[in-house]
Amino acid sequence: MSRRGQVDPVTGITDGSLRTMLKSALRPLWRRTSRKKFIESVRRRGNNPKTGRSWFVVDCTDCGRVMGVGEKERRPLVSGGLSKKARSTWEVDHVDGIVPLGDVKETLGQHFHSMIYGRQEVVCYACHKLRTAKQVAERKENKSK
Repeated sequence: MSRRGQVDPVTGITDGSLRTMLKSALRPLWRRTSRKKFIESVRRRGNNPKTGRSWFVVDCTDCGRVMGVGEKERRPLVSGGLSKKARSTWEVDHVDGIVPLGDVKETLGQHFHSMIYGRQEVVCYACHKLRTAKQVAERKENKSK
């Protein structure tokens, strides 16, 4: 592994850029494969409260909120107000986390395996935000020990 910010003469990019490109390439694979199958396995039929028509819904594992699979909403911004673009009301959380992509040669396989085959749960945006904040705090605490 080369030093931080140092350009690899073979690839012509830094190790950080390579990791970013790999993650960006793997994420769509996850969305089209295991994430898609996971959503199909947990969704159920429900009624859209706005239209009264039947649609597929998922339940938040933490708070029990019922959300339409295609339902979108504008999210609150840190600076106040709402986002310009509506985004999905639910997110898929990797319960055990994804193995960090450190040295590409050593961790790429583990990273990909944990992304595709790791345990997943559907949570609403608000619950996912809380879960992530808790995990980040735990990582910081463990790192400082």
